[in-house]
Formats: sequence, C-alpha cells, structure tokens
Amino acid sequence: MGYMAIKHLKEKTVESILDDRKAGDFSSLQDFFLRVELDLADAMALTNAGCFSSLEPEKGHKEIAFQVACYHLQDTKGDRIEASLDREPLTREEKLRLEVESFGFPVSEHPLDKYLHYFAGRIKKARDIPQYTGQTINLAGVYITRKVTSTRKHEAMEFVTFEDETDIFECVMFPGAFEEFGDLLNWESLFILRGKVEEAFGVYTITIEKLSSLQRMVNRLNPQRHKDIQEMKLDTYSENTPAGFYNQ
Repeated sequence: MGYMAIKHLKEKTVESILDDRKAGDFSSLQDFFLRVELDLADAMALTNAGCFSSLEPEKGHKEIAFQVACYHLQDTKGDRIEASLDREPLTREEKLRLEVESFGFPVSEHPLDKYLHYFAGRIKKARDIPQYTGQTINLAGVYITRKVTSTRKHEAMEFVTFEDETDIFECVMFPGAFEEFGDLLNWESLFILRGKVEEAFGVYTITIEKLSSLQRMVNRLNPQRHKDIQEMKLDTYSENTPAGFYNQ
C-alpha cells in the first residue's frame, strides 16, 4: 500500500520519509527515528499500517507499537528501548480492525470473506458471470462506485460497480430499480443483489432487479440454526421490511 492510502498521515511526513530514503533504505526502527522527524500521531499511523514490520521482523505489532510510543514519550531520544511486552501476535479481529482504521478497509482478506459461508451455494461468482448470459443470478458485492444518469424520458437511472472476491462487475439500475433501491447505496457498502446477465459487444453487465444489505440480512439470521440458513427464503428489501432477497 502507498503512503497516500494511510488515513490521517500528514503529507509533510510522507515527503520527509521519501526525501530521507533517497540517501538509503532504513536499516531498523531506531535508524528510521534518527533520520526522520515526526510526531507520535504519524508514528502510530505508520505503525498500525504495518510500515515498520520489515524493519523489526523479530518483533510483533504490540512490541513495535510499545517501542514507538516509548521513543516519543521519553525525555531523551536516541536511547535504545527494550519493550517488555508479551509477544502474542494480533488476533484476526485485531488485525482487521487496525487495517480498517488505517486504510478504511481490510487488506489481508476480502470484506466479503466472513459472510460468504451464510450464502454457500446461493450466489454466483463475478468471474463466472459470462457463463450465465441471459439468466437471472444472485451475487454478493462490495460497492465501489456509481454514476447517476437519465433515460430519454428524463427518468433517473444508475450505473453501479461492485466487486466480490473474484472480480469486479458492472450493474445497471433502470428507473424502477433505482427508485426502489438507489438510496440504499448512500449508507451501505456490502450487498446481495439479484439481476439478469446481459451481454453487448463482449461486455457483460447485470441488470439489477433486487438489491439488499448483506449485513442486515446476516444480522437477522440466527447462526445457531445452520439448517435454516441453508434453506432460508430470501425476500425483498425495502425501507419498510427487513433486508432480504429472493430464492434463485
């Protein structure tokens, strides 16, 4: 990940790092702090983004964070600090939380990964979309970007880009679907959708028929009732009904 992807990292800090690195790579965390002047907030932003891991390969995240904090809080900089902290690695949840705080999204696994087992056998993969031309399928996706436009009759419609763990896919919401589901894109990012696969000049798109919040759907499922989850009946999402979807 580039420095620009790290949230809350000041531009002047990035410039300082890049300028000093022209003189040679940093050999250790101590070497970095002797050469680069930065405040504790930026130091912790770099730490939580994993930027110092390769400089201290024998230390875990907690040890590195402790050393960085002590370096900035001690009275005399330059003294070597030995962190007396447990060497337990971060849990999966802790690692993902730091990634989301640093970048706005997880980088060690796809945002959909922890939800897909709920829908095993119920959804198709983006990489396989060409196999279902002319068919209506269910997909899971992370919202990427959107563009609102209008039809010849001046009715609002929308082009939306989603991504699953296999590929990016393009969707169209014509006026009816846009009116019913368009606002959902303003406050959700993970979706289950149903639509027809269309092909034109070798380009595949999904014409959206139904759109639902994936997280709301998962929240209404009882994880103890595995059989019910596999046989669940998926209903339509609207503002007045629970999030849901349709059986294929």
